[in-house]
Amino acid sequence: MDVKTVAGGLALLLAATAARADEPGSCVDPNIKADLDAKRRRRSVKERLVQKTNRHELGVRGGQYVSDLFDATSVLGAFYAYHLTEDFSVEASGAWTRVTSTGEPELERVFSVLGDPNRRALLFFANLEWAPLHAKMQAGASLVHFDVYTTVGAGVVDSVLSSGVAGDGGLGFMVFLGRAMALRFEVRDHLYRQQLLTRKLVVNDVAATVGLSVLLPFTE
Repeated sequence: MDVKTVAGGLALLLAATAARADEPGSCVDPNIKADLDAKRRRRSVKERLVQKTNRHELGVRGGQYVSDLFDATSVLGAFYAYHLTEDFSVEASGAWTRVTSTGEPELERVFSVLGDPNRRALLFFANLEWAPLHAKMQAGASLVHFDVYTTVGAGVVDSVLSSGVAGDGGLGFMVFLGRAMALRFEVRDHLYRQQLLTRKLVVNDVAATVGLSVLLPFTE
């Protein structure tokens, strides 16, 4: 192979490289390419209806409270959540319910011995929420955006029959009503200790609730 042949090959290679560099949309600078990729990823994230990161959420909820030892009754409460990221948030909540029994005379004896007719129970919990699934579905002519989340935490159940630290965990759906409001459907299990006279029992009380919340600030 002579020198002229080698020189000609190099000239053709340089010409082809220059032509590709002049093509529209080509990017040979790795820094520019990385910046374009980041912008593309941000555009795909913006396809979500609501951005939750660094937003506050205030809400109320109510539903059915199914006691492990006593009758099912209603539960009412309120909560505050701060969304650390799109997937993780921290929540503080409080709720009110009652201890009732229509067919168990032992409950009447317990309250008579304790000398306290107050059958209310207050639930105070701090939770960590994780929303691993962000989804949407067709509902008629519109799209419904929702998150599926799990929650776990600790707190206390303040009643005349309970004592010590309580734990809870649950599963929920957060359905967005526009960019500043949401519906929450949740099932949560409360694990704690109740004392009936001389007996101490670990119980699992389940609360099924529906909640309405607002995200602050109203605009993202």
